[in-house]
Amino acid sequence: MAGRPEFDVAIIGGGPAGATLGALLAMDGRRAAVLERDIHPRDHVGESLTPSNNAIFSRIGFLPKMEQAGFVHKEGVGWTAPRSPVWKFLAIRTSDFPAPGAVQTYSYNVERDEFDLLLLRHAHELGAKVVQGATVKRVLFEGERAIGVRVELSGGWEEDVLARVVVDASGRRCFLANQLGIRRKDPDFNQFSIFSWFRGVKPHPPGYEGFVFFHFLGLERAWGWHIPIKNGVCSMGVVTDKANFGKSGKTHDEFFESLVQRNRTFRAVMEDAVRIKPWWIEGDYSYQMDTIVGDGWLMIGDAFRFVDPIFSSGIDVATYSASYAFDAIVKSWSEGEEAAAFAEYERTVNEGVDVWYETTDQFYRLQQLFSRFSLDRRYKEDIARALQGNPYKPENRDRARRVLKDMRDAYRDVMADPHNLLRPGALDVPAEAQA
Repeated sequence: MAGRPEFDVAIIGGGPAGATLGALLAMDGRRAAVLERDIHPRDHVGESLTPSNNAIFSRIGFLPKMEQAGFVHKEGVGWTAPRSPVWKFLAIRTSDFPAPGAVQTYSYNVERDEFDLLLLRHAHELGAKVVQGATVKRVLFEGERAIGVRVELSGGWEEDVLARVVVDASGRRCFLANQLGIRRKDPDFNQFSIFSWFRGVKPHPPGYEGFVFFHFLGLERAWGWHIPIKNGVCSMGVVTDKANFGKSGKTHDEFFESLVQRNRTFRAVMEDAVRIKPWWIEGDYSYQMDTIVGDGWLMIGDAFRFVDPIFSSGIDVATYSASYAFDAIVKSWSEGEEAAAFAEYERTVNEGVDVWYETTDQFYRLQQLFSRFSLDRRYKEDIARALQGNPYKPENRDRARRVLKDMRDAYRDVMADPHNLLRPGALDVPAEAQA
């Protein structure tokens, strides 16, 4: 039999999801252990945040530290078409359609090594027990119930950390899902991304300095990102179907450059750019789980699901799943109905992430529809609000699904007309002919 739990909650992983949950628990006077395998700071991709995160950061008192760090203010998003003139683009400014009760209209572009370290330190300062260099070897069960974790510390020492609840916040390692054999690769998304940091990228037009830009490439399931961060550095990357890279026969440099050349603005801004970090390569990153809760355990952030980076939803999922997990855990203790509280958590976060998934799926089916709908005054606010995040809130989820339904109807009309110029590939020309 297990001894008395040393902690109320043992959290596997100290990324944004784990740190946020640790902060919330500590603020409520709970004993939280955040067990992080790495020693921060650590490199990580995902520099663009959505405005929805501000509500969570405000809740835990973290927003002032975001400002003190000097992270670039992200005022909106824009996108360019492959054959449009240089810097002819569509854009949505978040201040045009702020969410009700918004703490602030802008969000941030962040260096994830610095951001993750600040957030983890914030959880520690609030009272969470943060241990870095702690590698969780397995989740401990007594019968069907999770009772703690076995941890390897520096020097090879192992010890058992017992807790009333175990939370997997291990990110894309999906530690508990892999232990239980419940991780499932997404059958439809088979994306591949290559990205790095650059200096010498030409600046955005005046008034759009902190915007994140997406550069469409004239290929299905492909796009480029352009994120300005501090000190004149930009995160630049491309995403495409994994098969495109496999068939190209190109090196990473050659493949990246070939996609940059497909968009006039992308090509122009990269003309004098110099890469200052190694290439990051990621693929096969879309997945979900058979279930995300069980007796004495639940999953948050990327540990329970990852869709795609296109709409910068990763930190949104991390912080909101942490917030809802906190609410579910505390409710289970106060009402004594853990199964019901955890089932409500699972339903809420899955319904929200389903909206991110449906939005991403529609984007990949026909990118031009997003441009067309964003120009239509009937839909501009709906799209702007959807891109701000927090689809877990019923009214936000309903709003997003209304516009997605109209997009699906429009998609069917386009595909039913063989002469419609919005059909995928209708305007494709060789990259060398785009100059």
